[in-house]
Amino acid sequence: MDIDYENDEIKDLVNHKYTGEYKKYRSNAKLIRNLDKVIKYLESAEDIIAVGKIASLHYEPLTGSPYSAVRVGFDTKYRLIFNEKEDKLTLLLIELNEHYGDH
Repeated sequence: MDIDYENDEIKDLVNHKYTGEYKKYRSNAKLIRNLDKVIKYLESAEDIIAVGKIASLHYEPLTGSPYSAVRVGFDTKYRLIFNEKEDKLTLLLIELNEHYGDH
């Protein structure tokens, strides 16, 4: 599956360059390692149905929103929020969001 990025800061984060609001994640090795795994899963998936079959991602369309989300890592509090583009089977990454609260 192809992945488009809403902005260069998100693309830089995925490429291990920490700019803008994502500088704060530079020292979070667990998050970066888990984000790498999620991106690999998303890139290797044929379509969004295949993403939904990967149980560890906990894929979910967000209620009342045009976005969907997957969990970034089994034991982290982050999820990746994106917009699905049906015509190209492309994910548009929107933000990295702390959703699950503090551990």
